[in-house]
Amino acid sequence: RLCFDVIIIIHNIDHSELQTLAAAEAKSHNLSPANMKGIFAMIASGRKLQVATWNIAAINNNPFEYWITYDENPGYERLMANVESFLESPGDRDVPVNAVFADDMFDRLERRMEQAGWGSVRCYWENDFKNRRIVTEFMKDPLLGSKRLASMPDRITNTINVVGSTDPVCRPTVINMYDGDLSTLDQWWSAWETFMFDTPLEIETKKGMQTNPPYKLLQPIK
Repeated sequence: RLCFDVIIIIHNIDHSELQTLAAAEAKSHNLSPANMKGIFAMIASGRKLQVATWNIAAINNNPFEYWITYDENPGYERLMANVESFLESPGDRDVPVNAVFADDMFDRLERRMEQAGWGSVRCYWENDFKNRRIVTEFMKDPLLGSKRLASMPDRITNTINVVGSTDPVCRPTVINMYDGDLSTLDQWWSAWETFMFDTPLEIETKKGMQTNPPYKLLQPIK
């Protein structure tokens, strides 16, 4: 669990000096005019000491969600910058979803869902999701985000603590500590399908020990 406390302290110094320092700090962080207005309003109020704390806690193992300082490996910062650049401006790489998650993969998933007793979602796939741009229209869709249709299943199955092991079990994905081979889409999908539907895990629950494949951990989102 990562935890950072960001503490901002404005000391009792000369008013004009404080304005100069605030302006320089704001410029270095590219603050908006609205942010600047708030800062100078606070200075003008005459308050001598202002303290704010910001606690940021990580609840998962996604290495692309939290950017750390890692001076020993310059390649890390290049990787993170490239990931951020791609997500902010994917350009021609913002391909349709079915260019990554192909129709034959959906067919296999549908068969698994039928075996699990889940209802068909083919109409949503065919008429909507398969044709969406994968970054701007899927990953960044605010409705999918607010309903947690992607983030909640990920949280439940990303990293699972199992009975009898100090090491958790990780879903095959690049956003956790999974150490298997995911060098091709086919390898990833086969590993993902096997993990979700064919891998029994012994888990301690409120009802006691239960052994089930990970898909049974998924519950309707209320």
